[in-house]
Order: sequence, then structure tokens, then C-alpha cells
Amino acid sequence: MHRVLVYRRKFLPRSETFIYEQLHGHTHVKPIVLTRQRPFNRKQFPYSPVYVRKHMAGLSTWLRRKKVKCLHARFGPAGLELLPYAKKTKLPLITSFHGFDATKRVKGNLGYRRALKRLFRRGKAFTVVSTHMKKRLVRLGCPSKKITLVRSGIDLRKFPMQPALPVSNGEYRILSVGRLTEKKGMDTLVKAFASVRKSHPRAKLIIVGEGEEKRKLRRLIKKYKLGGQVVLKGALTHHEVQRELARCHLFAIACKTARNGDQEGIPNVLMEAMATGRPVISTYHSGIPELVEHKETGYLVPERSPTKMGRMINHVLDSREEWAEVVARARAKVERNHNIEKQRAKLEELYLRVMKK
Repeated sequence: MHRVLVYRRKFLPRSETFIYEQLHGHTHVKPIVLTRQRPFNRKQFPYSPVYVRKHMAGLSTWLRRKKVKCLHARFGPAGLELLPYAKKTKLPLITSFHGFDATKRVKGNLGYRRALKRLFRRGKAFTVVSTHMKKRLVRLGCPSKKITLVRSGIDLRKFPMQPALPVSNGEYRILSVGRLTEKKGMDTLVKAFASVRKSHPRAKLIIVGEGEEKRKLRRLIKKYKLGGQVVLKGALTHHEVQRELARCHLFAIACKTARNGDQEGIPNVLMEAMATGRPVISTYHSGIPELVEHKETGYLVPERSPTKMGRMINHVLDSREEWAEVVARARAKVERNHNIEKQRAKLEELYLRVMKK
């Protein structure tokens, strides 16, 4: 088994299931994890081995001692950190871009943008989660032939197709899951729900997640008098999110480009909702339209438009006859393009290819 070093500065934020899932299931390589601080969320991510090095001094010797054959940096800044050691040890370096590292960081940091050109020149290979992100990297100077599309994937066994939930007395449950940050657009969703309530007075909006926008959301809930109908659940475990998906009628997330340029890749929770058999509503943002095709596998509205989001939620709630076909196509799309086993195989193939070269 060839040893691949997977480097993530923090191992591992709750939202990064997509990284954890790609550590498992390989047949020819064994990923070992390197991080800069004590690992956290170990119950959710019980991986081994995870090595902690607060400082990078002596890393080249350590890599040789561990018989590492390939370096894999998660996020652009991590790729820049590993680049000198890749050069020194002559090990191939793969860097995976996931979102902020190709958007917000590029816009706000000219030095980082310049350094990326060096990474693109010397790095052996790069992975992206969407065609949209591939185009961004090419515009930033990355040769197209070095980029491999490895989509985020989910374990479909954890998200079996659920039957549609019956609705009693118009008590629809609309679910949204994501960190409470600007780019997730939870404020847009709360404003949209204020108009949904007029047509569906018994509907509820459940928001799962923590983050810096929490106070802002509380103010909006108070402003629109939504106290009994919008519930901020806080952070939940992955298993609890699965349970919430099974209990909801509709999933919605209103992603948008933040003022600092930060963008999504494609939220994994959209794949999870689609796999579970729940109709999804989202926005024309980043790579999301590659997953959610309007009126085919879900529904889309423009970014930053509470009015259009509200209208679309009302339309979907009032069009239950459409749901069966839409959710069947959505499940098939996730099985085809976002099955974690298929995406792991693509990643392992890339590892073997760069090691062979």
C-alpha cells in the first residue's frame, strides 16, 4: 500500500464530511493525515492515523521516515505550505480547491493570488468539485490539463430514499442546513419565509447550524414576527441531520456570493436532501446548477432575492403532484454523479497516476 499524506491544517470542522469520506475505501493507497493542531470532532471523524505537527521544521525527514509517496493538500493555502517540501523531497503534490480558496482568498489577498501561479506551475495535479471551479482555476492561471474533476460525494447507504411525508393541516416543515455565514444566505431564506407564511400560515422553517450570522437571524425573526415558526436548532451531528431530512417536506438553501467574494463549491447537504427524496430549492450560485437543474432535479432562483425565493417555495408547496418525478430524477442524478465510492475511485486513480509519473 502506497502512503499518501493528506494535509488539513485543522482536522476536522463538522462541515467537512466530504474530506473525511474520501479518506476511506482505497485499495492501493493508505492516506495518513497531518494537521497543525489537536484534532477535534473525533466522534464524528474517528480516523487513524492522524499526526500533529505544530511546526513544519524537519518535515522532509519525517516524510521520508514515514515512506510517504504522494502529498495531498486540502485547500489552496495548504498547497502553498506543502510546496517547498514537495520540491525538497521530489514528491508529487496534489492540491484540492473547495470554495473560499479560489474565490474570497483570491479577491482579498494579492500576495496569495501571485503565489498560486507558482503553485500551479510546480504542483503536479489539482482537483475541483465543479466545472464552475475548474473555470475559475484556469482563469487564475492553472493549466487545464492539470485539473481533475473529483466531485463531492455522499455515502448513499446513509441516505436511503424516504417516502414522501404526509401533510396534516398544512403543517409543512421546510429545512435548511449550513453554517450561519453570509454565503449560505440564511437571511434571504428568513425574509422569503415571511411571505411564505402568508400563504401557508402553519408552515415551519427549521435552520440547522451555527455561525456569526446567528444574531442577525434572530433580529430578522423578531422583525418579521416569526418567533413561533422559524426555529434555529444550532449545530447537529451528521446522524441528527439525517433524521431532520427524513422529517422535512422540503429542503431550501439560498447560497450567495458574499461581499468579500466568498463562494460555495456545491453544498453536500443538497446531495443528501436529494438522495433522501426531498424536493430542493436553491440558487444560481457557483456549481449548484450542475447538481440542481431547474424543474428537473429541483428548483432554482437568483441569488439575493427573498421575493423570488418566497414565490418558489410557495409554488413548490402548492405543486405536490410534481414532487414524485422531480425527486426520482434527483436521486438518480446523485447516484450517477455524487456516489462517494465512484468519487473515491477517481481520487485513488489520480494518486496512482501522479506517483507513476
